[in-house]
Amino acid sequence: MDYNVLGPMVVRDATGVKAVGGLKQRAVLAALLVDAGNVVEFDRLIDLVWDCRPPAKALTSLRAYVANLRRVLGAEDGARLVTTSWGYRLDLGSDRLDMREFEMLATRGREALGRRRFAEADGQFGRALALWRGPALVEFGDLAFAVDERVHLDEVHAVVLESAFEARLQLGRHETVIAEIERALRAAPLREQLWGQLMIALDRSHRTADAVVAFRRAEAVLRTELGVAPSRYLRDIEASLYTGTVNRAVILVAM
Repeated sequence: MDYNVLGPMVVRDATGVKAVGGLKQRAVLAALLVDAGNVVEFDRLIDLVWDCRPPAKALTSLRAYVANLRRVLGAEDGARLVTTSWGYRLDLGSDRLDMREFEMLATRGREALGRRRFAEADGQFGRALALWRGPALVEFGDLAFAVDERVHLDEVHAVVLESAFEARLQLGRHETVIAEIERALRAAPLREQLWGQLMIALDRSHRTADAVVAFRRAEAVLRTELGVAPSRYLRDIEASLYTGTVNRAVILVAM
């Protein structure tokens, strides 16, 4: 079974895409996927799916949703979707879950980057980013479990993107990465790492004047939106633009 939640939920097996059911039933599956391998207690699962406002017969509805999901997933024997005395557990086994694969690839990419294996890092980061088809768990809106996981995954995605840019800069692809960094900045204009990478890419492309302009743009955004000056990281890059000593070291970002 192949579970995809980095975008609208899609579940497929060897025969094709599975019809998972209505929103509440899909939310049950999503909540179990977020905590795959662990038992989610009945009461907690009800609160997650009904956002702490359950109907009178929520447990009956939950049991019906789980029974339906077992049929959809081909798990009528309970081997994949397990019932315990206090809750349900979704066991992945050899099944694939895209958000777990994403984090695994991100970790491999970071390890390769730390070892200065830049081509390998770029490949791992590229495969990780390609898994995204849109916002994570998007159809579950402001349900708490979806919001919490989305915040976490969005931050990891942002760091993976920055790390991918770093790998490409180290590979000498500074000219081709400029447009991609600009696109990322339109979505996340407050991320100083991206501004720094843009300045470095422009400088290495013999566009030092544009790199200085990029610093001024970053400064304006940070002062307008946050009321703060650029960090030491950006100020150091700006200073190095005037001396021709832009830092070329790998910038490792906590993930």
